[in-house]
Amino acid sequence: MNKQNALTLALVASLALPLAAEAKVSAAEAAKLGKELTPVGAEKAGNGGAIPAWEGGITKPPAGFTKGGHHPDPFAADKPTLTITAANYKQHADKLSVGQQAMFERYPEYKMPVYPTRRSASFPQRIYDFTMKNATTAELVADGDGIANAA
Repeated sequence: MNKQNALTLALVASLALPLAAEAKVSAAEAAKLGKELTPVGAEKAGNGGAIPAWEGGITKPPAGFTKGGHHPDPFAADKPTLTITAANYKQHADKLSVGQQAMFERYPEYKMPVYPTRRSASFPQRIYDFTMKNATTAELVADGDGIANAA
């Protein structure tokens, strides 16, 4: 297994963990995959604001990609939509952790540029197919320490 396949497998396994926690869902719940849910179980819809709907993610290499080379930033031209600073962080406190707020209080020069939200995740079709199959067949065993009947 090459390094890229190993990393992909590890990423997919980590994304599948939330599905495993609710293993073997009903057929009605599984039918939501690829419709109101992404093929791996996330909310497909956006929030009507900063979070856009998922529309399939990046499925083709971005401009400048060369096999075996460094992966170019597909959003290199993005500019921050706002910059949070010590002067304005309280206006955004409902979206900041206690630790982030403490950074603004302790370090007046601290800045947090905020970029547009992207829903760029995508996987090969075989991952979507196995996710659909596992949704109705995989089961937790050994008090949640194992999985059975998973593809």
